[in-house]
This record gives sequence, C-alpha cells and structure tokens, in this order.
Amino acid sequence: MSSLALLSLLACADPGPNWPGFRGDGTNRTSASDLPLRWTPTENIAWRLSLPGYGQSSPVVWEGQAFVTAVEGKEKETCVACAVDVASGKLAWEERFPASQKGKNNPSMSRAAPTPVVDVGGVYAFFESGDLVALAHTGGVRWQRSLTPEFGEFKNHHGLGSSLAQTKRAVVILADHGGKSYLLAVEKPTGKTLWKVDRKSGLSWTSPIVTTQGGREIVVVSSNGSLTGYDAGDGAEVWSLGGLSGNLIPSPTLAGDLVFVGAGESGITFDMKAAAKSNCCVRLTAVNGKLGCEKVWEGKRVVLQHASPVVGGEHVYYVTKHGILHCLDLKTGEERYSERLESPCWATPVSAGDRLYCFGKDGVTTVVAAGAEFRPLATNRLWGKDELAKRTTLSKSSPENQFPPLPPQGRDAMEVMLRDAVGDVVYGVAVIPDGFLIRTGTELIRVRRATPEAAKAN
Repeated sequence: MSSLALLSLLACADPGPNWPGFRGDGTNRTSASDLPLRWTPTENIAWRLSLPGYGQSSPVVWEGQAFVTAVEGKEKETCVACAVDVASGKLAWEERFPASQKGKNNPSMSRAAPTPVVDVGGVYAFFESGDLVALAHTGGVRWQRSLTPEFGEFKNHHGLGSSLAQTKRAVVILADHGGKSYLLAVEKPTGKTLWKVDRKSGLSWTSPIVTTQGGREIVVVSSNGSLTGYDAGDGAEVWSLGGLSGNLIPSPTLAGDLVFVGAGESGITFDMKAAAKSNCCVRLTAVNGKLGCEKVWEGKRVVLQHASPVVGGEHVYYVTKHGILHCLDLKTGEERYSERLESPCWATPVSAGDRLYCFGKDGVTTVVAAGAEFRPLATNRLWGKDELAKRTTLSKSSPENQFPPLPPQGRDAMEVMLRDAVGDVVYGVAVIPDGFLIRTGTELIRVRRATPEAAKAN
C-alpha cells in the first residue's frame, strides 16, 4: 500500500470525542466537523476557568472531562493535577503532591510542561520534578512514584518538557537530559517498571510517539541527532536513523507509514542549514519481517522552535516561533508557500479537514484553508488589546517572574526569549466535538461553535 493510500487510514486513529494525550493521538489531526470558524472575547466563548498555579501542559479529554496539570510555589514545590467538567467549566476535583525535585519558578524554566495521558482506566500525570502519578477519573491517587531518587535528578538548562506517550498497557517517559538519560515504560495498573532503556546523555524536550509497524507496536523517539524506533513490548531498539540536527524540542508527527521530523535551534549558536535539512520526511519500512526506515526527503529552509509538524491532506505544515507558516508538499517536500501569521505560535496547529487552526501564543488564532495556496479564513482573538497588554506585562515584584543571572555569551538572545515567555501564553489545545479547549499558563478556555440561540440573535 502506498504512503498516500495509508493517509486515508488516519481517520481510523482519530481520537473522536476524546483527546487522550499530547497532540491528541500524536498527530494533532481531528475529523471533528463542527468546529467553530470564528470567535471573539465575547462570542463563542463558552467559559473561562482560572486554574491553580501555572502550567504549560496541554489539556487532555476523556468522556466529558478535561485534565490539566500545574505547579505552585517559588521553587515549584507543589505539583497539581485537576479535572474540569467540559460542559460547565467547573472544577471537578484537584489533587496536590509535594515535588521530589524543586526548581526555580520563572519563565526560563519548564512549569508543568509534560502533558498527561488519559484512557479508560484513569489519568497519568508526569512532572519535571520526576513525580509520576496515576489518578482515577473521579480523583484520588491509584499509585505514585518518583523517578528522581530512583534514577537521579534531571539536569536540563530549562527543566524537563517531554510529554507522556502511551500504549494500551503502559505509559512511556522519555528522560533525555544532561545526566543519565533513559526511555522508560511503566505498567498502567501498578506503576511498576516494564522496561528501561539507557540512552546517551543529551539535553532535549521532545516527546515520544507510538505507532504500529509491521504488526508490531513501536515507540518512536526523535531527539539529539537521531530518530529511533523501540519495541513497545520490551524496549529493544528496532531501527535508528542518525545525522539529524536540532531535533531537540519539536516532536515527530505520524501520517500513515510516514514520520515527519521537526528540528530547529539547538543552542545559542547552531547550524541553520543542518537544522533545515533535518525537518525531513522518513518512511517506516517492513520487508520480509525486518523493520527499518528510510529518508524520503530533506527540508530546505524551515527552522522550527516549539511547534511540531502537522499533516493536512497532501501537505505538511510547519509554523515557526515567529509565526511563519510553511506549507510543503507531502510527497516531495517542495514548499508551496511561506506566509507570516498575525501572531507568533508555540502550540502545534490543529489540522481539521479543510482547515488549519494556528493558535498564536498571545491568543490570536488564524484559521487557514488547507491546500497549496495561502488563504486565511478568519482571525480570532481571546483577549482585547487592553487585556492582552495586562497579561503580557512582567511584574517585577513577583518572585516567580525574576529572571536568573545570564552568562555574557548569548545574553541578548536569552533575554529576548525570556521576555517572550512572560505573561499568559497559549501553550496547548485539545479538540472537543464542537470546539477547542485552549490552555494558557493560568486559564482553561472553552471555544465552541455558535449555539442556535446565538445564531438567531446574529
């Protein structure tokens, strides 16, 4: 079966009314057909809920409940998980845990960055402190463990940001950092280790994904110069592709038997040409029972930062932290257009049928028609200009927002990065049947299509 034919099977993996993990099922695609095209600060906003602490994780959704995580305290000494009723926007429950590893609470560090996963059995949350906890849908701890005393403290310049992946049996954690790095599978019912694979030390914030290849379940990791497939049953390395550069923050994206690698800046100084080539397309192969991979095409000039690639129809889209949207041909990698959006984007766009939703970090969402031509359909705002100004103002009196001392090398670049991270940033999105749940650092916002009553009023 060809790669394009396999794309038609993507709908089968669609999470439907549930959004179980980071980027849904790892693709950020949805078949939902009733998503809103337009909204304003006062229209098509069902509710806004202030959340405890601060969090950079995306919401996950299961059977009408959304689950989010956060951290609190000057040293992120408290981890928080809570559930929200999607219909009403009311907090259903909240659980708090002491952090096993503390760290500075400021815009240069991860703050509840790992996105949890959810399934029929419960919710599984992971924090940059190394704390991993399983919760019931109705609240209450099923089991809890800390990876820090077991495997050592995490040593990343900006904390840990990798989100959980899951199989039916296990949750999978990627811990690539300056210390002893590893990939770990933990049994969902018990919290016990199923397998652990040591990896080469290296700073990274990417998240693993899970796919099926040649009838086997494979965990795919893009990080620190390589794309590697591991057997989900025992952690054995199945295949690996090296020679990549800058694949440290964007996560890989699946589309049938294709994997799209995201790559970008890899420090204060980096090889832009090598990073651009690493935004590539890789085909997963299975020949006579032997699994492997082969590069289909390499990128030419796209350099990412936060967001991951997303596929829509016969194109793959990359959006940069500066808000440049690149549309590439899925089969060849040839660029169809490169256009600037109205807002920088940190969250991965959502691909929904003939639309692409690009969620800007400052609450401006640009809806673009899917296809080879750049055709904006709508520009939507969560906040008015005055409200946005308040949300992006640095409070110098707040200890949580004090910048750490910066080294002379790269100080200007780091100061710009830190300044951009201040305020109520849009970090992640979950798709629900009639709209979106948008997560900022301090809020969860439900955007939905116009109700019949509202439509009549207009």
